[in-house]
Amino acid sequence: MKRREFDNSRNQNFLRSTNRNNSDFDITSEFDNEFESSSDSLERETSKRKTKDASNQVGGINTSTCQQLADIIGGMVVVATPVCVVQRLRNIKATILGRRTTSPLALPFALSFENKRNGKTLNLGETVILQREINPFLSALRRRGITVTAVHNHWLFEEPRLMYMHWENVGDPFEFARNSIAAAREVGIF
Repeated sequence: MKRREFDNSRNQNFLRSTNRNNSDFDITSEFDNEFESSSDSLERETSKRKTKDASNQVGGINTSTCQQLADIIGGMVVVATPVCVVQRLRNIKATILGRRTTSPLALPFALSFENKRNGKTLNLGETVILQREINPFLSALRRRGITVTAVHNHWLFEEPRLMYMHWENVGDPFEFARNSIAAAREVGIF
């Protein structure tokens, strides 16, 4: 049985693994090898992005389509390549560690769309959500055939308590965007 731990000085670059026989080894070389073996894949992906075709496709989605998806939720395109990501921020007066935050990391309502095949894309969603909104929003998404995959926190010492929900499906990206924002409006998120 292996156990991984950080050293006592909280140095996250030094990670060791201990076997039952208490032999220690520096695991960083294992990570280096893993990254080296994936570098060819990264180079190929970068090359693909540089040589995208004239139709301006992004993950199988046209960039103007990405803007249309942003318009549906009343948001903006955050990233158009290699995946279409659209987002609008929640209007929650929140603090983290006693400081006011308006960070998109803290207050997102975000959707992503990629890997289009036969008119269907992989559709993912995430939003910050208040505790009282969790069950109604989860139910509203499920009524629309969308799978909720996670509810969890991101931050410590925030006010009010900020939770985050993730949802997904494979389907029509416009329907996913419309259903996601409709569910949010139904429960008063927007």
